[in-house]
Amino acid sequence: MEKIIEVILNNMETLKEKIGECRDLTTQTEIIDFLREKRENGETNCEYLAREGFFDKISKNEKTPLVFDGKIQPVFDYEECIFEKVFVETDLDTDGDGKRDLVAVYIRRPKETLEGMKVPAIYVANPYMMKCVEEVYEKRMYNVDRDLDPTIKEEEKREETVQKELPPKRISVGEATVSPTEEIELDCISEWYKYFNSRGVASVFSAGVGTEGSEGINCTGSKDEKKWVISVIEWLNGKRKAFTDKENNIEIKAEWCTGRVAMSGKSYLGTMCIAAATTGVEGLKTVIPEAAISSWYNYYRMNGVTASPLGWQGDDADLLTDYCRCRKLTDDEQIKIADKISGSMRRCSDRESGNYNDYWRERDYLLDVDKIKASVFIVHGLNDWNVKTNQCYNLWNELKKYGVPSKMILHQGEHIYIDRLKGIDFNEIMNMWISHWLYEVDNGVMTKVPDVLVQSNLDQDEWLKFDKNSKGIEKIYRIDKNGKLSLNSKEISEKSFQLRDDITALGFDRESKKSEEWQKHLVLDVDKERKERAIYLGEVLDENMIISGGIKVGLDFVSKQNKGLLSVMLVDYGKQKRLNPEQKFVEEECITLGRKTGEVSRFFFAKDDEYSEYKIISRGHMNLQNIRGREKKIAIVPGETYSCEIDMIPTNHIVPKGNRIGLIVYGTDVEITQRPLEVMEYEIKESSIELKFEEK
Repeated sequence: MEKIIEVILNNMETLKEKIGECRDLTTQTEIIDFLREKRENGETNCEYLAREGFFDKISKNEKTPLVFDGKIQPVFDYEECIFEKVFVETDLDTDGDGKRDLVAVYIRRPKETLEGMKVPAIYVANPYMMKCVEEVYEKRMYNVDRDLDPTIKEEEKREETVQKELPPKRISVGEATVSPTEEIELDCISEWYKYFNSRGVASVFSAGVGTEGSEGINCTGSKDEKKWVISVIEWLNGKRKAFTDKENNIEIKAEWCTGRVAMSGKSYLGTMCIAAATTGVEGLKTVIPEAAISSWYNYYRMNGVTASPLGWQGDDADLLTDYCRCRKLTDDEQIKIADKISGSMRRCSDRESGNYNDYWRERDYLLDVDKIKASVFIVHGLNDWNVKTNQCYNLWNELKKYGVPSKMILHQGEHIYIDRLKGIDFNEIMNMWISHWLYEVDNGVMTKVPDVLVQSNLDQDEWLKFDKNSKGIEKIYRIDKNGKLSLNSKEISEKSFQLRDDITALGFDRESKKSEEWQKHLVLDVDKERKERAIYLGEVLDENMIISGGIKVGLDFVSKQNKGLLSVMLVDYGKQKRLNPEQKFVEEECITLGRKTGEVSRFFFAKDDEYSEYKIISRGHMNLQNIRGREKKIAIVPGETYSCEIDMIPTNHIVPKGNRIGLIVYGTDVEITQRPLEVMEYEIKESSIELKFEEK
């Protein structure tokens, strides 16, 4: 700080030339306030001066990043960064060729590291990076139009493979200090990493085993996947070998790295952050999972139901494995191994039952949260129905249980990055976080940044702040004698509702698979009685209500068959112009990422031009044979009464004054669950229905 102030005081004329109109700065307080001021493009005066070279003498003399106000500054030239490719040796031989698998790793680091400067790294494990096999999803999606299988069977056991002795480590025959390579396009890599390259943080990318340029055969969510992911971190820490190519055994060390590593990324990339963190690998100081999966079961299943991500019905982990397996296999034995891995995944994932089993336990990172040593900053979209919010909610609760340093941002977007989002200084928050955890800057980030930031669904510029231990008031709604959702009614409905699960009658066409008509008939015409669903409306609200966290619905049912599927939906009813989760880019408003990094456009969430009648807040689904748990089915006797409690997708949603909530009870959800061909019937006891959530 003192040296920055000294440079300002000694170069006032140069400062005025760069800044233009500038008031006189004579005191330390005036200079600090000036450097903190934001410019039109969102960067501070300090960031602008840093990327313009105003403070270069400081950073070059000390061979360290420039730190101001607790944040690293853009004093490194992005265009001069070194781009390298190395091959990290893993503790795997997944393709059975008698050699340890090598994974290709791409590195971008400041040129100053050639002169002895050491920097930390942000690492992205990205199985999509080297292109993917598009025909997997074009031709091989599973058919979801199939009846429920009521068979109660033993859990499918994974094939126990005889662990062959791991081949010996490669013997180095020489050493290199740099391994430059030509620039190539890496798919699904955000430009956000340029921001940190310009601030003295290297970026490291790997697609991992089974992808183009690497060796081995991949298997989504497996223990082997964790091993290759953390092998790169171990190399950055000097605990593992890497080579300049796959043939000549010329070793290259990451001597430029401090050994302090962060991981980040969205979707599968963010999932790899969680997977690595749950190993407790040394050197991994923080992870920033965005829209990430904490349990693969919860991504592809729900309470014994095969329930896909919205828009991806028919997907499963074996298809994702094959989609990412872009390494071209030519050896017959390796092709057999790849087919065996995918075949075992298909069998053991047990789509027919939808049960949780050993296959899914291996892919459940929530079971290993106690091993996490890194801090965690979760970012997730409240309108993300691909990776749903139960993923971040369950992880957040486990992190709290084990005292892991953590923060969370929940935004109104879908499955997106938010580094360009207007209304929040996301890059500034992340800069403080990375500066603290990678450069050990004592900047107070753990107290200055709220535990939880939630973007309002009523105003995109309003962010609600919550303490991680804050609790709301539990609300329990029941159905009153008039068929309405009621908080305090003493007269509860004694009626039963006869539910007929007929998606065709609700307007769904299995040929076109379009769901708009189905959803309209399901949710609207609230006063119209339909056998295919029941709608229970609450009172019109006289003030805003914040529904926060988990949502549960309990009810008693009678099935007319020896199986069944029930769904519940919570809806915000009321005519209004709602915030749309679609990104609206503003070309004339750009963010400058750093020195010679270029600019990127900002985006925001706009309100719809037209009024809408409702918004779906949450959904939940249950295979009725799994009412005792997701691991095993029970026999359902037609005509007998059973109780169930359905966990819905957690949320944070403001129902505005003048609107009201509605609970819908129905069978098949044509957008998420499998779609049985047979029409099934149930009796729902209205006296048993309870809707529970916390209001903040």
